[in-house]
Amino acid sequence: MLEKKHVLITGGSNGLGLSSARALAAMGANLTLVARGEARLLRAAEELRRDFPDIRIHEQVLDVSNLDQVRDFAKNQVDPIDILMNNAGLMGPDFALSIEGIESQMATNYIGHFLLTKLLWKSLEKAANPRVISLSSVVHRKGRLSQLDLASLRGNKPEKYDRWQRYADSKLACLFFARELDLRAKQAGSKIKSIAAHPGWAITGLQENFPHTLDPLAQNADQGARSQVFAAVQPGLNCGEFVGPNLELWGKPRLIKGSGHSRDLATSKRLWELTEELVGEPFLPNS
Repeated sequence: MLEKKHVLITGGSNGLGLSSARALAAMGANLTLVARGEARLLRAAEELRRDFPDIRIHEQVLDVSNLDQVRDFAKNQVDPIDILMNNAGLMGPDFALSIEGIESQMATNYIGHFLLTKLLWKSLEKAANPRVISLSSVVHRKGRLSQLDLASLRGNKPEKYDRWQRYADSKLACLFFARELDLRAKQAGSKIKSIAAHPGWAITGLQENFPHTLDPLAQNADQGARSQVFAAVQPGLNCGEFVGPNLELWGKPRLIKGSGHSRDLATSKRLWELTEELVGEPFLPNS
C-alpha cells in the first residue's frame, strides 16, 4: 500500500510513534524517525531495520520544542514527504520552559509541530498525495483557549501552571491546527490533506510517571496507534477530518466530530495568527 512512500514521524522512538512506524513499515513505507533521546531512537531504528530489512530508515535526534533545532532539521529535508505524522508529545510534566521561553507541553505538542509543518511544506508538496497527521487527545474536550494572547500561548508563568489544563489546551491547539491547516491549504490550492487523530485511552509511555489502578483496562500502544495509522493511509478521507476510537476511549478507528469548541473558526484563526507571530514568520507566503 505504501511501497517506497516516505513517512516522517516525530516521537518515533517509542509509544504511539514507534507503533505507527511498525504498522507503516509493514505496508512498505520508508521512514524518517525523529525523537529527543538518542539511545532509545537508535535502538528503535535498529529494531525496525532488523524486522523490515527491505525498507529505508533514517533516524535523527530532534527536540521539536527547540525551534532552532526544527529549523536546522528542516533545511536538510529535500526528498518528498508523503506523510508527516506530528506525534511527539509531553503529558503533565513539572513546569518547564523551552529554550525560547515557551511552556514545554505547548512547545512540544503544538508549536514545534506548527513550525515543522510550515518548513516541510515544499517537501510535502512534492509528493503525489501528501497528508499531515496531527495528534490530539480525548481531553481536548477540556481545553479552553478562549481568551488567547501571546502571553497565554507562551504560558511562561509558573504560578499559573496547571499541568492537566495545559495538556488539554495543547491538544485542543493541535486539533485547531489541523482544521485551520485544512482551510488554509484549500485556499492556497494545495493538494496536502490535513487530518487529526487521537488514540483514546492508551498506555504509551507518557503515563509512566502517573500510574493508575485502572491502567490494565487501557489499550496498548499498538491499539492506540490505529487511529493515526488509519488517518495516514485510509483512502477516501477528506481534508479536515478527525479520527478516533469508535468507543471514545477504546476501539477501532472511525470519523468523529470532537468538541463544539474545537470547531470554532474564530478561535482557530486567532490561534494560527498568534502562533505565526510567536515563531516569527507566516506559515504560507500569502497568509
